[in-house]
Amino acid sequence: MIKFLIHKPVAVMMSFLAAVILGVITYFTLPVSLLPDISIPEITVQISSPSTSARQLENNVVRRIRSQLLQVAHLSSIESRTRDGQAVIRMRFGYGTDTDYTFIEVNEKIDAAMNSLPKDLERPRVIKASATDLPVFNLNLTLKEDLPFEDTDSEKFLELSDFATNVIKRRLEQLPEVAMVDVTGTESRQLSVIPDESRMTSIGLTIDELEQILVRNNAEPSPMTIQDGYYEYNVKFSSVLRTREDVENIYFEKNGRMYRLSDVAQVVISPEKVVGYSYFNGKRSIVFSVIKQSDASMEGLKKSVNQAISRLEKQYPTISFDVSQNQTELLDFTLSNLQSNLWQGLLLICIISVLFFKDVRTPLIISLGLVVALVISMLFYYLCGLSLNIISLSGLILALGMMIDSSIIVTDNISQYREKDGLLDQACIRGTNEIITPLLSSILTTIAVFVPLVFVSGIAGALFYDQAVSVSLGLAASYIVGIFFLPVAYRIIYGSKKIASIRTPGIVKRFFDRVNLDFLFRWYDKGFVWIFSNRRWITPSLLLVFPLIFFLFQVIEKRKMPYLDHSENIVTVEWNENIHVDENRARTLDLLAAVQSDSVLQSSALVGEQQFLLQGDGQLMASETSIYLKSFDTKAIEAVTGRVVDYIERKYPKAKVSVSPPENVFEKVFDTSEAEFTAQILRRENEMEPHVDSLLAFIDTLALRTGGKAQLPLSNQINVTVDSRALILYGVSFDQIAGTLSTLFGENTVSTLRSNQQYLPIVISSRERDLEEVFSRTMVSIPGSAQDGGLPVQVPLFSFIRVTQGVDFKTIHAGKNGEYVPVNYTGVEHPDRLVAQIREQTLQSGQYDADFTGSVFTNRDLFLEMAIVLGISLLLLYFILAAQFESLAQPLIVLLEIPIDIAAALLMLWVCGNSINVMSVIGMVVACGIVINDSILKIDIINQLRKGGMPILQAIHVAGHRRLRAIVMTSLTTILAMVPLLFSRDMGSELQAPLSLSIIGGMLVGTPISLYVIPLIYWFIYSKGDRKEKEAEAALISGKSIEKATDL
Repeated sequence: MIKFLIHKPVAVMMSFLAAVILGVITYFTLPVSLLPDISIPEITVQISSPSTSARQLENNVVRRIRSQLLQVAHLSSIESRTRDGQAVIRMRFGYGTDTDYTFIEVNEKIDAAMNSLPKDLERPRVIKASATDLPVFNLNLTLKEDLPFEDTDSEKFLELSDFATNVIKRRLEQLPEVAMVDVTGTESRQLSVIPDESRMTSIGLTIDELEQILVRNNAEPSPMTIQDGYYEYNVKFSSVLRTREDVENIYFEKNGRMYRLSDVAQVVISPEKVVGYSYFNGKRSIVFSVIKQSDASMEGLKKSVNQAISRLEKQYPTISFDVSQNQTELLDFTLSNLQSNLWQGLLLICIISVLFFKDVRTPLIISLGLVVALVISMLFYYLCGLSLNIISLSGLILALGMMIDSSIIVTDNISQYREKDGLLDQACIRGTNEIITPLLSSILTTIAVFVPLVFVSGIAGALFYDQAVSVSLGLAASYIVGIFFLPVAYRIIYGSKKIASIRTPGIVKRFFDRVNLDFLFRWYDKGFVWIFSNRRWITPSLLLVFPLIFFLFQVIEKRKMPYLDHSENIVTVEWNENIHVDENRARTLDLLAAVQSDSVLQSSALVGEQQFLLQGDGQLMASETSIYLKSFDTKAIEAVTGRVVDYIERKYPKAKVSVSPPENVFEKVFDTSEAEFTAQILRRENEMEPHVDSLLAFIDTLALRTGGKAQLPLSNQINVTVDSRALILYGVSFDQIAGTLSTLFGENTVSTLRSNQQYLPIVISSRERDLEEVFSRTMVSIPGSAQDGGLPVQVPLFSFIRVTQGVDFKTIHAGKNGEYVPVNYTGVEHPDRLVAQIREQTLQSGQYDADFTGSVFTNRDLFLEMAIVLGISLLLLYFILAAQFESLAQPLIVLLEIPIDIAAALLMLWVCGNSINVMSVIGMVVACGIVINDSILKIDIINQLRKGGMPILQAIHVAGHRRLRAIVMTSLTTILAMVPLLFSRDMGSELQAPLSLSIIGGMLVGTPISLYVIPLIYWFIYSKGDRKEKEAEAALISGKSIEKATDL
C-alpha cells in the first residue's frame, strides 16, 4: 500500500489538497459558541399570585403542585422557594433525560393540579432550562444630564421610559440574532382618581359605587350591522374614556341629584406606583437584557448589536448606552486563548524539530503534516455536527500532543532508515510500514480511554462527549495524515533536487554545527546503566506508588469543576426589615456612593421588584437589592466586595448578605452555585408556621454545636381577619371590605383609559396614611334603615376586622419530603462524621429530622463513578494491547505506567495547591495516553529486534536509542505547550490550569519511566534463565561500557 502511494505522489497530494480546501471552507461555516449545545436537564415552574402571603401560597398552591410533580419520571430532585406573591419550583433530572418529553409531562401535571387550586390563580409558567436563555449582555440606558447618586427628573425619565419601550426595544428585537429583549426599570403613567372622602360621605357615595361608575362609563359594546336597501352599515356604540377630561366629565346620579365625577374626586395623570428601581453607575437606568437566538453565533450577535448601539448613540446624543455583564467577552478571551495555544504548539514543534534534526526540511514535513491534520479535523467536525467551543477546541489541543507524537514517530523512523541505508524510497516504505500497526494500536488505546468517559453521568459525561469525539477525530486525522501523507511528502521534499540545491545560510549552518544533542544519548546511556545496576531496589520501590496515590487522593481537595476566577460579583442584600422600596433605594445609593472608587469599573443595582419576564430563580422583593460590581481582576473584585459587605454589616447588622459571581454559561452548565454541604431540617409533623420560634431556637443550637450557618430572613406580618358575623349583622359584603382595604393600602385598578397612543390604567387611590390612622379613622358605608331616612350609615372599619401581628419565614423552602430550613456548612473535611452529629442532635430533639445535600456528596459520587469507568477503560486497554503484542504479560508492563503517571500528576496538583476535578482527570488521561503510546512503540521495536535474533538487553538499548529523539521531542513539546496555560489570566483559563498541571506532572515523571523503568520490567520478565543475559547483566554491573555489556 505504501509502496503504491509513494509512486503516486500527484494523486496523493491532490486528494489531500481537496480535503484541506474542504476543511478550510467548513472551518468558516462551523458554528462558534462558548460551550457545546448541552441540554440542561432542569425545568422551572414559576407561580405568581399577587397579594398572597408566602404561607398562604405554600399551603394552598405550591404544596399541591409539588405533590403532583413528584410523579414526573426521571426526577432527581425537586426544590421550591415560596415568597410573598410568588414561588419557584426547580426540578432536576438525570443527564440524558429527554427534556422535551419531560416538559410535556410537567405541563400535564400542572393541568391536573389546576382543578384543586384557587380559581383566580394564573396558570403557572413552565420553563425548560437552556444555556441560551441567559442574557448575553445587559444594555443600560441613562440620561447624560443626570448626576450619579442624585434624584432623576421624573417627567424626563417617563419620556425616556416611553422612548425605550417603543423605539429602542423594538429596534434591538428586529436584529436577526436577537431572540428577545427583556426589560426592567421603566416607569409608566396612570390615571389616578383620588376620592374626596368628606364629599363622598356627605352625598352617601361608596367606593364600590365609584368603581361601578367608572366601569359603566368606559364600556364598548360589540358592533352591529344594519342593512339599508342595497347598503350595509356597521354601527358602533362607544362610551370609551380617552382623556383625563372625559373622566372628570362623567355624570352620575345619587339620591335624586346629578353630580360630576370631579365634584367628588380629583383626577390626575401621575406615574404608576413604583415597586422597583434600577441604577447604573449611580444613575437611574432602564436595563435591556439581550437574549440571542439559539442558532445564532455569538460573534454575529456582537457585531450586529455594536453597530446598532453606534447608530443609536449618534441619533440620540442625550442618552448614554452602556453594556454590562457582557458574555461575548468571555467567548472572545476563551476562544482566542485556545487558538493561540494551538499556534504556540505549532511554533514549539518547529523550533524543537529544527534543534533535534538540524535540518529545516524535517520540521517542515512535521509541521505541514500537523496543519493538514488539523484542517482535516475541521472537516470531520462538520461531518459529525460539532461546533467550535472551548470543549471541542480543548479536546483538539489535547489531541495535538498525541498528533505531534504520531508525526514525529513517522518522520523520525523514516529519517533513521534514510540515514542508515541512504535509499529514500525504501526508507519511506520501511519506516512507515514498521509503525503502521503499533501506531494504530497506540491511537486505539487513547480512544479506548476517552470513549468510556462519555458514559459518566451528569455534566461530566456531557462534556466528555465533545472532548472524546474531538480527540478521536484529531487522532484519526493524524493517523491518516501520518500513514498516507507524510511518507509521500517526505519523498517529495527530500527527493527534490531543487530543494536539495537550496543552500543553507551560513549563520544557520554555523548554528546547527554548534548545536550538539549527542549529550541526550550519553545521558540516556548513563541512566540505562544506573537503572539496571540498581534494579534490586528500584523494582520493589514501585509498589510505593499505590499508597502514595491513596495519600494524595485523601489530602487533595475534590471538586466537580475548578474554581473560576472572575472580575465581577453579585451582592444580594436582604435588609431583613419591613422597609419600603424607597428606603431600600436610599440605602442602596448610600452604599454604592460609600464604596465608589477607581477600582470599581462598573456598578449597577436592581432595587425591589423587577419587570423582567425571565426571572430565573425568582423575583426580588421590596426589601431586597441585587448589586452588580465589576473590577480589574479577582483580587480587586474581592477587595471591593469586602468593602461592601463590611459597610452593610457595620451599618445594618440585621441584613443578610450573599455574594456570588454573575450567572453565566459556565455557572448555568456546571452548577457551581451548589452549596458545599446543606442540612435540610424538617419537622416531623411537617408544619412550620405555628412553631417558628421553637424551630429558630433549635437551628441556633444546632448551628452553634456543629459549626453551621443559617440565614433565615423573617417577615413581620400584620394579619387582618374579617369578622363574618359582623358582615351579616351590618349587611356588608366581603368584597366591599376588601375593596376599601385595597384603596387605602395601595391602588385599586378598576378600568383602562384607551387614548389613541397608549393605554393608561385607571386606579382609585388615596393619600398615604400611617397604619394606625387607616384602622382607626376609616369608615365603611352601609345601607341606612327607614329610621335613618334611607341615608347610608358610617360604621368604623375596625368593627369588621381583627388585626394581629405574626412572624414567619420570608422564604419558605421545600423539597421531596416537605418544608425544611437549610443550614449550610463550608470547609467540611469529614461529611459522614458531620451527618452523624446532626442526626444525633435531631434525634435528641424528638421533633426534627434532617436530609443532606451538597457538592460534597455529588462530587464523591462523581469520582466513584469515574473510577469505575476508568477501570473499564483499563480493561479495554488491556484487550487492545494483548491483541497487538499477542501476549498476556506485555500489556501489564505498559499498564504499570498508568499508576505512576497518576501519582506524578496528583503530586503536581498537591504541590501547586490545585484540586482534583474533571479537568485535572482529563489531563491525567492525556498524559497517560502520550506516555503509553511511547511505551507501546518502544516495546514493539524491542519485540521486532528480538525476533531478528538480538539479545534482550541489547534490543532494549537499541530500541531506546531509536525512540529517544521522538520521545524527548514529544515530551518537551507537550510540556512547553502547557506551561503558558499556567500563567494565562484570561476568562476561562482556570479550566485549563489543572489540566496543564496534570499533563506536566504526568509527562515529567512518565517520560523517564517510559525510557528506563518499563524496559527494566520487560527485561526482568523475559531474561530469566538466559545465560547470555546474565553475563551481560554482570558486565553491566561490574562497570564495563554499555556497548560491551549489550554485545555479550
